[in-house]
Order: sequence, then structure tokens, then C-alpha cells
Amino acid sequence: MDTSSSQPVDRHLTKDIAVRGGVMRVGEWSPASLQTAGSASAPVVLALHSLAGAHLSWAWLADQLPEARIVAPDLRGRGLSADLPGPYGIDAHIDDVLCVADALQLSEVTLIGHSLGAFVALGVAAARPGMIVQVVLVDGGLPLTVPLSLHTDDLVELVCGRPKSRVDFAFSSRASHRRFWQLHPALAKVWSPRSEEYADYLVDEVIAKDASIEFRPIACSEAIDVDTRELSGTVTIRRRLKEAPGPLLLLTAARDLSNHVPGIYAPREVELTTADVSHLLIREVREVNHYTIVESVRGASAIARFVREGLQAKRI
Repeated sequence: MDTSSSQPVDRHLTKDIAVRGGVMRVGEWSPASLQTAGSASAPVVLALHSLAGAHLSWAWLADQLPEARIVAPDLRGRGLSADLPGPYGIDAHIDDVLCVADALQLSEVTLIGHSLGAFVALGVAAARPGMIVQVVLVDGGLPLTVPLSLHTDDLVELVCGRPKSRVDFAFSSRASHRRFWQLHPALAKVWSPRSEEYADYLVDEVIAKDASIEFRPIACSEAIDVDTRELSGTVTIRRRLKEAPGPLLLLTAARDLSNHVPGIYAPREVELTTADVSHLLIREVREVNHYTIVESVRGASAIARFVREGLQAKRI
């Protein structure tokens, strides 16, 4: 069971921010010091989730970094931003995140991106370097090496760790959806109340064609298809890595989406990228996989530690 040493205080609220085509759901965790000392000097974290995730994936980090104001949107096509229209893709996400930052008047931001969010973070940092204090990429941001002929459905399975059919799969209840993820090899050993809350957020109740009630993931399959294909585009991704202000920190998980060793990036890919992008620092987080580097106390505490170290280095 994934537990922390003390009972976390829920400081979470949500708001809707106007973006192209509608409104984007944005979650925010206020600093723990809000009631006593105020939050004017609190560090600001702008956190961007994974390909098929949503903003609640950052609840673990909020527990481990209580002194920070954490702002995390449901990216276009996901969560309660699922109804936002196309076109989709990383450039669309970059524009949306900049809209959120402007609406909330964010400055001196620590930008964190997990998986897909890391690719988006690179573009945001390049577009608005004056807003960024540091960039932390979490098991993402390097191009994925895949065959060009790979079918999109197979690519989704490779990147999401589950068949594309599971993105649109209907569940009989929220409990059955929870059980599906609780049995996933990446999450089984760290399942917690936070995990249940997050799993419940990822599905919504709908009426099926036979008038029965079913629960479906609140994610747009077209958005996932478009984003997935862009993650393997090496030229554009390497350009973004070079253009993003440094130093960049990449935290890699020791295990992949199925909890197998090695992680999602082959050592050769890491070696080539570090040789090509001199301002990229890479640190491995042990005993976590692509999911639990964010969705566990161990992973979130590692991210929090590196964020604090980066902020301290900026002050010196």
C-alpha cells in the first residue's frame, strides 16, 4: 500500500479557463501556508500530465510539495477538457498552457511535464523562457524510436501501456474501472486511496445504446491518436529540446509501463540525446515505473526533492 508518514491535507480546487473552442478544466493545490503566512512568495509549479492522464495525477506531488502552488490543467481532449475541439497535437497543447498561464498571471514558474506533458513543457519553455525558473521532464521529452510503418492503434498501445480499445472501453461501474487499474502490473503494489480517487476521475457515467448505464474513460481518442503520433517525430522534438532554456532536468523511471526493466528509453537513446543537447541533465529514479514516478509517494517525493534542489540552486 502506498502511504505517506502523515495524513495529507486536501488543498485542491478546480476552475475553468477560456481557451480556443471552450473552457479548460484546471486543478490547483494551494500552498499549505495559505491560512497563516499567505502564498505570495510560494513557489509556483505548472504541471502537465501524461498522454491518457488528467490533472489529478499530480495529487501525489501536492502531498510531497505542500509549500508550492501547483497548477495543473486537464489537457485538451482529456479529463474535463475532453470536449474541447481539434485540431489537436503538441502545438495546440502549448497554446492552451500559455492561455492558462496568462489567465492566472503565472510567473517564476517551475514547469514539470510527465510523458506527453514533458513534450508540451519543452514547447512552453521555448515560447516563454522569461516565465520559467526551471524545467523538469518526467520520463518524457525524448523522441520515441518506433517503426514509421507502425499502425496508430499499435503505437497507442506502445505509448499508453494498454490496447487502444481500452481507451474507449466501457466499464460496468466505477469499481470495475478501479479494479482494472488496481490489477495493472505497474500499479498493483502501490495502490492507495489516492489511486482510487484518480481512477474514478478518469471515467464518466454515460447511457449506452441499450439504455443501460456504463462508465467510459473521459478522453478523446482522436486527440490521443494525434498526440501519440507526434511523440515519435525526432526532428521537431530534438529541435524543441535544443530551444528550451537550460538547464533541463530529465528524471527517468527505472522501469517501463508494464513495470519491466529497462525503462521506456534505451540507454543508447539517452546517450545520443545527452551528446546532442548539452544543457540536458538526466537522473534515474529507482524502484519506480513510468506510472509510479508520478502516481506514488516514492516517485512524487523524488520529483519534489529535485524541484527544491533546483529552486535552491537558483537562489544561490
